[in-house]
Amino acid sequence: MTDPGSRVPRPSIPAFRVRLLPLLVGGVLILAVAALLIFWFVVRVEVNANEILVLVNKTGKTLPAELAGEFDDQVVLYPELVSAIAASTGESEEEVRNGYKGIRHQWLGEGRYFYNPYSYKRVKQKTTLIPQNEVGVKIRKFGKPLPFPKTVATEDDERGPVDEILGPGRHNINLLAYDVQRFPAIQIPEGHVGVVTLLSGTDPVEKNTYTVEVGEKGVQRKTLPPGLEYYNPYLERISIVDVRSQKYDMLGKDAIHFPSNDSFTITIEGTIEWAIRPDRVAEVTVAYGDEEDILNKILLPNARSISRIQGSKLQAREFISGKTRTAFQERLLAELKKECWKQGIDIKSALVRDIQPPAEIASLISQREQADQEMERSTNEMEEARAQALLVEQQELQQRNRLIGDKRRDMVAVVKEAEQRKVVAVTRAQRELEVAKLALQAAEKEAAAQLSRGTAEANVVLLEYQARAEPLKQAVEAFGDGQAYAQLFFLEKIAPSIKSILSNTEGPFADIFKQFQTFPSASTDGGAQ
Repeated sequence: MTDPGSRVPRPSIPAFRVRLLPLLVGGVLILAVAALLIFWFVVRVEVNANEILVLVNKTGKTLPAELAGEFDDQVVLYPELVSAIAASTGESEEEVRNGYKGIRHQWLGEGRYFYNPYSYKRVKQKTTLIPQNEVGVKIRKFGKPLPFPKTVATEDDERGPVDEILGPGRHNINLLAYDVQRFPAIQIPEGHVGVVTLLSGTDPVEKNTYTVEVGEKGVQRKTLPPGLEYYNPYLERISIVDVRSQKYDMLGKDAIHFPSNDSFTITIEGTIEWAIRPDRVAEVTVAYGDEEDILNKILLPNARSISRIQGSKLQAREFISGKTRTAFQERLLAELKKECWKQGIDIKSALVRDIQPPAEIASLISQREQADQEMERSTNEMEEARAQALLVEQQELQQRNRLIGDKRRDMVAVVKEAEQRKVVAVTRAQRELEVAKLALQAAEKEAAAQLSRGTAEANVVLLEYQARAEPLKQAVEAFGDGQAYAQLFFLEKIAPSIKSILSNTEGPFADIFKQFQTFPSASTDGGAQ
């Protein structure tokens, strides 16, 4: 047993260590809580609805020296740049995106993320909203400069306006890598079309033409119909062209002046109704211009030229006559329509309102015209009288023909009626003949039936008599002759009567025998004695 007094004393824990332990534990807890708080409130990023998150690498490598000449002004790590750095350094694209300074091209959508603010600049952006009736165009801030003469970026590594458009609605756009410009959509009203000019595209195959094929740079042959059109102003230019019918009045200073065949100046005022041919709107717009250009370059020159040509064929006095004016108007419309159609304009009508001959001959022409009209009126009256006489003659002829026709109709009616009566009588006689034939056939059949019935009845009676005579014959033959059988028959018939008579005690025959039964009286007896 060990002596208690001889135990080795245990070393005691210093008091300061005992006091330090809770402090260490508390410090660790505080650091842990602080780390959690920093992680939650500093590192955590909440991306709400209608927001996106764009990361900017604040730390990392700079652009390699061999790529500095081509990409020295780039701060966006877009896919083509990442691929070029990876190919140059031998790193993976993921290592390049995470290990180099710059703006990340890809954005992050709605959600919760944890990114160290020391290594990343975290930029929350609102989604891009394009209102109704507007269109958005993205302007790319990175990439290679656009080569001349391109106006939009069609490749993924080209800087400048992008050819695609953003329609109305919300779009997730990295606004550190792109700018978004908004433009109003163009409204093409009814009765109008849109002529499209492609500002960027392939070179036309056919040179020196007003319009080009689809996709070629220049004015497109196909136009846009009425409606709301969303387009990229950097890629296309749309001109609205009116294709409805237009009217142009050639009045006053715009009236047409030309010399007649006899060298007098004639003034014509009129109205032309026209419209651009729908199949050549683009060509006419490019070749001639707007409505005023079409009037000055096509309509008025053609109208004046044709009026001069056609008007020089007539004398001044002929322009006062209504018939001449109508003929002149018809020729003017036909020629003007033909020439303008070739140039892409459809002439609906060309109306001559007024034709003014020179004042010095207007009165003389008017008097002559009045005389011509008077002569024409007299001629018309004569023709009217002749026509009236002819009408009376025709009416008399018609009356005679009508009477003849009535008589012929009456005669035809009588003949038709007689023929109908004849047909009815013949039909009735034929019907009666057929009925008589049917009655005769019925009588013959009835006589044959009666004859057959009489023959049958006679045969029946004969057979009955034969049936009765056959036993009699046999009986006669049994007795040898008929006399013996007759005696037997007679005796058989009479025997019962004789027997009745003989057996009857009453009656006259019995009285005869009664007399023989009565005895004679005494006198009788005396006589006998």
